[in-house]
Amino acid sequence: MTKLVEWLGGAGLFAGVWAYLFISTPVGNSSDFARHFVLFLPFYVLLAFAVISVSIIAWRVYTFNDCEEAAKELKQEIADAKADLIKKGFKLD
Repeated sequence: MTKLVEWLGGAGLFAGVWAYLFISTPVGNSSDFARHFVLFLPFYVLLAFAVISVSIIAWRVYTFNDCEEAAKELKQEIADAKADLIKKGFKLD
């Protein structure tokens, strides 16, 4: 099963449950809060998803490790590759 099918299945399940709750919530003064809550439930879920996603990205950026040794090694490999290409006749800018 691909990720697309998983996400579409989850979205369809959520939409079905939401539609059932929205249709089955009685109309009246005592249930206005419940009806409005169910009506805006997809917005609340989307907002929670966005906050969690931004929090995860911010935390991973904050805790990202610097790899100074790997950077030096990569620079040396680039210099070696440039020297090899120049030796073979390539012109580099």
